[in-house]
Amino acid sequence: MTVSAKSTDSHKDAGKWMSGEYHVHTIQSSDASEPFMKLENILNAAFRENINQMPAETMIKVPYGKPFDYIMLADHLGNSPRDPDGNEKPTARWEAIQDQMTKIRSLQAAGKFTGKLIYPGFEWDMMDLDHASVAIIDSKSDTVPIDGIRQFEWLYSYDTSTDRFKSNEAELWGDRPDRDKLKSDKSKTFEAIEWLKDNYPDSYVLPNHPSRHNGGGGEVKIEDLRKMNDIAPEIVFGMEGMPGNHMAASFNRSELSDIYGGVDVMVAQVGGAWDAMLGEGRHFWNFTNSDFHFKVSSNRKYSSGYWPSEYQRNYTWVKGNEFKDIVEGMRSGKSFSVYGDLINALEFNLKGNKKQAEMGEDLQVSKGDQTTITIRFKSPEYNNYAPITAHDISVTNKVQVDHIDLISGEVTGKIDKSQYATNTTNDTTKVVKRFTKKDWGKPGKDGYYTITYKVKADTDRYYRLRGTNLGTDVEGYMSNGEPLKDQSFDYEGTPTPEQNEERFNKINDRNYTSMWFYSNPIFVSVTESNPDKALKQ
Repeated sequence: MTVSAKSTDSHKDAGKWMSGEYHVHTIQSSDASEPFMKLENILNAAFRENINQMPAETMIKVPYGKPFDYIMLADHLGNSPRDPDGNEKPTARWEAIQDQMTKIRSLQAAGKFTGKLIYPGFEWDMMDLDHASVAIIDSKSDTVPIDGIRQFEWLYSYDTSTDRFKSNEAELWGDRPDRDKLKSDKSKTFEAIEWLKDNYPDSYVLPNHPSRHNGGGGEVKIEDLRKMNDIAPEIVFGMEGMPGNHMAASFNRSELSDIYGGVDVMVAQVGGAWDAMLGEGRHFWNFTNSDFHFKVSSNRKYSSGYWPSEYQRNYTWVKGNEFKDIVEGMRSGKSFSVYGDLINALEFNLKGNKKQAEMGEDLQVSKGDQTTITIRFKSPEYNNYAPITAHDISVTNKVQVDHIDLISGEVTGKIDKSQYATNTTNDTTKVVKRFTKKDWGKPGKDGYYTITYKVKADTDRYYRLRGTNLGTDVEGYMSNGEPLKDQSFDYEGTPTPEQNEERFNKINDRNYTSMWFYSNPIFVSVTESNPDKALKQ
């Protein structure tokens, strides 16, 4: 048993909300070389321990919000340059993960991160596609399967050089594919997912920032997501539709061009790619992460993202105290994702025919049945906004939801594979109701704002939510209730030190000006008659 895979909390209850993320880097990634990126500091930030001892150059600001309950480390699958403390140590990723586990055990033995769930996964460069977060999980044990990671890396990582392995991999698993051939062979991506399904079926592969390479090499298209989900729907059950790296200084948020309110176009566009997949009835979910590499570089030339627990957060309903239980909660779809602590609690359910369904679930009703949608949410009073440097500020750290959109689209069933590339939208999807303060009024004694909405069942469909602090028309941010493409703050040529500081502040202020949450959907299956009534007759 690994200390990192299981919480020390022995209480087993019916379920609880837990928050965290699964895509964060440490100094063991080649592109996270700042000295303050050592593993202990990453965990200090996520779990809010020893924050006052963090170096000043970390730029971490987390006075508000709660510590994470769980985190998965996702250093790049490839050559690792350093150990968890930043000392030079060339290894493959599988061996670097062993070092991570040793370090985590020593920190927990010293009394740190008690009751927290920490798992060593990795960020995988898929063949001919962008990245994915991967956790390889042993179905029969709570031990991290190092040999399984080692085999996967041998077969499916073109960024790990052969000299980083032992001497018997070829004997065990066959010769390695040629690097250049492997890198461009998309079929190997699908093969790798098949391999996980056959060998480690409790694992997951969740594509990261899928639209980052739109129009270029490595683009992740809806047809790719459909194919991966077809192969292993219990492994490829979602994507990072709300990507991290929000302080990035190139392109817009998250180094994406196609990003709206910080959200990937696949999710942000009503009736877009995500809705097309939901319209097939696919249980395919949206998540967020920090994708943290550093916030502002020590030389004050570059910026990247927020520390874990500072800006992005997933809330997941979890039954149990092991990392497998976190994954099962993610797989269930009972989760929602938030920027800037816009909300810190959400209950979203649909009732009809004396039954109830929550996020990720299906409700069966008869045509014409009255259904009731209930939305309950909380917001904190403050979030973690703080200026990078002193400047004229129009942003505050006070939190208030302006409106919540109830979005619905029809479910028409799986499409034929011949349409995977061409059927990219769900034109039945629309905002069916926009709720504002007049709909939720004052909070109850429990602190929740409550909205109820009744609608008659008409056809198979799903409902999902999004909410924001912005009004429906805000110059540069919103138009007619829809988020606009995030503005970039790049400079032509090499920026001066003063321009860099100005850019960091503009990026940070933009992110806290435009905050969002997205829920996962509830599905409704509509029959022509009530089978329960038919049986009674």
